[in-house]
Amino acid sequence: MYKTLLRPCMIFIPLFLGQLFPQAHILGKAPFHCIKYALILMLFLTFLKLDLREMKLRREHFMVAGVNMLLGIVPFFLLKYFAPSHPDLAKAAFYIGITPTAAAAPVVVSFLNGRTGFALTGFMLSYAVISAALFLFLPMVSGTLSLMFLRDIFFTLFQLVFLPYLLAAAVRKIFPEAKKIPAKCKTFTFSLWSVTLFLMSATSRMHFINNPDEPLTELIYIGISAVILCFLSFFLGGKLARKKFARESSQILGQKNTSFTMFLALQFANPLVAIGPIFYIVCHNTWNAVQMFMYDRHRRKRFERAGEEK
Repeated sequence: MYKTLLRPCMIFIPLFLGQLFPQAHILGKAPFHCIKYALILMLFLTFLKLDLREMKLRREHFMVAGVNMLLGIVPFFLLKYFAPSHPDLAKAAFYIGITPTAAAAPVVVSFLNGRTGFALTGFMLSYAVISAALFLFLPMVSGTLSLMFLRDIFFTLFQLVFLPYLLAAAVRKIFPEAKKIPAKCKTFTFSLWSVTLFLMSATSRMHFINNPDEPLTELIYIGISAVILCFLSFFLGGKLARKKFARESSQILGQKNTSFTMFLALQFANPLVAIGPIFYIVCHNTWNAVQMFMYDRHRRKRFERAGEEK
């Protein structure tokens, strides 16, 4: 039980430290770019361990990828129409909903005794579809459309997604044994993720220091939208799929790489909007902890019953 709850609890430590040391936000900006480089390295390690032989596209993958895109676009338009006085809320909902699948989703699926290959395929398709969607919709969400802005989006997505994938593919081709490296770097990867959370939290804190008149209600609304989108993501993911793939589909739609869209929100919006994905981190990891706790308890009871029958 305690191991299951440890990871969600560890989220709050870097977030809390970021609030205490807002000056650290400078590390996420030029010339340091620590957030960007940490994301690139994390995705490189993820792509390095992918085994394409385990991947097989199914109809659920396309349905989940499509809904993933709609979860960003539909709330954005709804909030923009019904709450025009809260533009940052609409943007935050967009960045939360459209976030692609987290690299850790296949791991959680394996913990729940699900089909890891199915989750890996969903992870890869998610990045392909969402990257294309972001290139199309970021100018609309940001309210900026120019060749320079499109160039910035393309360059950012290339750095964050395609560059680590191409590098990982090249390394795997030259050194096939390199696919074993990520398994040995779990602590390092978790540390990178924690540093990213710390810097994101510091950036958001600095935003409120520089903008003391920022309304608290906006923060509350963004938090509520994160909870609603988290519920919808896990629920719709399970309902879209055939019963045998329900758990995996729920996980690849609900567990999102929020560090990715937090960075994009900082790049193309503002730190207040980036708080949306931060709220979602707490939501989806809390649900993951509940799932794993319930699964472990069910398995333990099953073993106990089997022992009694003997």
